[in-house]
Amino acid sequence: MSQTTERLDEVETGEPILEVEGLTKYFQSDSGFLAGLFGSDDVKAVDDVSFELRRGETLALVGESGCGKSTLARAILQLIEPTAGSVRFKGVELTETGSRELRPLRRDMQMIFQDPQSSLNPRMKVGPIIEEPMKAHDMYDAAERRERAKELLERVELEREYYNRYPHEFSGGQRQRINLARAMSTDPELIVCDEPVSALDVSVQAQVLNTMRDLQEEFGFTYLMISHDLSVVRYIADRVAVMYLGHLAELAEKEELFENPGHPYTEALLGAIPVPDPRVANARGTLEGDVPSPINPPSGCRFRTRCPVLVQPRRADIDAHETSEEVDTATLSEYGMSDAEWERTLAFTRGVRRRTFALREGGLDEEETVSRSEVETVVEREFFDGTRPDGDPGRVVEEAIALLSEGAWGEAGDLLSTTFEETSICALERPRYTIEPQYGTGTHFAACHHHRE
Repeated sequence: MSQTTERLDEVETGEPILEVEGLTKYFQSDSGFLAGLFGSDDVKAVDDVSFELRRGETLALVGESGCGKSTLARAILQLIEPTAGSVRFKGVELTETGSRELRPLRRDMQMIFQDPQSSLNPRMKVGPIIEEPMKAHDMYDAAERRERAKELLERVELEREYYNRYPHEFSGGQRQRINLARAMSTDPELIVCDEPVSALDVSVQAQVLNTMRDLQEEFGFTYLMISHDLSVVRYIADRVAVMYLGHLAELAEKEELFENPGHPYTEALLGAIPVPDPRVANARGTLEGDVPSPINPPSGCRFRTRCPVLVQPRRADIDAHETSEEVDTATLSEYGMSDAEWERTLAFTRGVRRRTFALREGGLDEEETVSRSEVETVVEREFFDGTRPDGDPGRVVEEAIALLSEGAWGEAGDLLSTTFEETSICALERPRYTIEPQYGTGTHFAACHHHRE
């Protein structure tokens, strides 16, 4: 009882238990001796991520599959070696700590894995599975470990008699409770949960999440919860961090993020939450385009190639970055398109780059050509409807139409993308902004250039 009271006193202070700064993890995309001879591009799985985790809170890490959530968690726990950055756990720098010095700290850091079946040894009984972390850290004698394992089974709402059963004798939800009991066995302060309920039925998910919340209230556990399910996140999290392609897109308190999202990607994720009535339209819209390769991610904001509200290029931004080799501004001397002109020009640019429209109904044969007037008719109908921009932007659109009539889709796409997308501030600078929260008093970080004013 005194240990629990002491832990809860620490929780009330809200001091950081985990501090992550500039954490980066790159993987080599090739393997073998050829990679050493010719070199290889790195997969930028996690790139310069920073946040704090306070004692006793639940921080949810969300994002699409492949965005780097699990890699980030493993790098934090030093299960994989980070490429760069700092991880401080209770004031100790883990990235500079040797394996021998790190071993005692692992007692206070445990992990629950996604698949409750594969994370349990099928040849071991449940009791020894729960006891294994205690044995690894020389905690208690054999009789005490046995009794503690049975107590932990009761804590996660299972029977003491299950001690001598094998994992295959349990349901998915029960197996995940066993995983939770094993994670609790060393009395940790931080538990990293990697999609702990994604493999379970909805009704079972609620039971496991309720158990996790009850145990957190009793023992003051700190959770880093990885999930792609925002309905789960809304139920259990205190704060939410949104990841996209290795970068942190947004970080805010739960209510603030759900009610006042500050990043278009967060908007899209919230719009993907199923609603009870399928006839209700999704007011937030859906994402278009594919996720870029982590080997060669976009410059600036990594979400910009799919962002529906890309910031219009500004002469001041271009002039400030005109020395960049990646930006060719020779085709443009002035900007100033209206919002409607910019939105339709951006849609045309992406339509050409992704080839989402046809120049002639029914498609084209290999030797068939399309006149410039036909292309203009299609482009006007599909994208502009009388809102084609004037001046230099208009001349670039005309040149792209000419290239399309010659079948040069790639050249037209490159011209439009270089002119309009690559000269946006979203492509020139990585966004990092702290905005005023509308709900609560916590810090709201949003990596979107729409907040720069």
